[in-house]
Amino acid sequence: VTQDARYHPRKRYTRAFLMTSLADTPENEYKENVYPTFEKDWDFSDLVLVANKKRYHVHKAVISMWSPALKCKILELGENKEFELDCGFMTDDDVVQLLQTIYPPNKAITEDSCDRLVPIANLFQMFELLRRCEDFLIKNKTPTLMMLVFAQEQNLSKLLSKCIEYCSKQPIEELKRTLSYEKIAPQNLCTLLQVRCLKMEKKLKRSEMRSWELTCTLRAIYESWSKKEGACVQHRRNGMHQVCFICMLYL
Repeated sequence: VTQDARYHPRKRYTRAFLMTSLADTPENEYKENVYPTFEKDWDFSDLVLVANKKRYHVHKAVISMWSPALKCKILELGENKEFELDCGFMTDDDVVQLLQTIYPPNKAITEDSCDRLVPIANLFQMFELLRRCEDFLIKNKTPTLMMLVFAQEQNLSKLLSKCIEYCSKQPIEELKRTLSYEKIAPQNLCTLLQVRCLKMEKKLKRSEMRSWELTCTLRAIYESWSKKEGACVQHRRNGMHQVCFICMLYL
């Protein structure tokens, strides 16, 4: 008897029966079949991508929406349904990962896949995918000098700004000891040092204001104490509070 045959539309089922029925279902049966494999013709696929001597059945509309660069090449095909993809550094797993990410239900971006998807998105001008990867890195990765170099190489402006802001708080000698310091572009290094100088100026102004406020406060306290009736002579002469029972009564 199959699992579907156990259910009757007019029969009431208890919660225990339903939970037992769900438990009988293989745990990863749904998860394994969520993402397409692109190994054969499916759902009106009208294009075959040939990458690393492997064939992937895809849809022209989906690929064109994500990549303007590939859209131009697809338009040049005419009636030809096969398109050889210039993979370059891409592996077979990278191709499948890319397709599963842009096809519904859109496989989630992870730390492992993000580092591979960013250069691929740049290669094929997939700007929306690039934006999603950048947002993932900003939310889930700690900005470091290595991340700064990665951002400048992959043209991730938001991530680059965040890394420059973070690295500007670090000591210069500590940054110089990292291997990524020599890879920083001169323009980005100047921006980093400029941000650092602005922060130092703000700290200096803040410290000057604090010292001036402290001086004014102490002067006001001295004047108020010296004018108090009953203050001892030693207190007025020294201008500062000593161990004096009489003065303590007036505070």
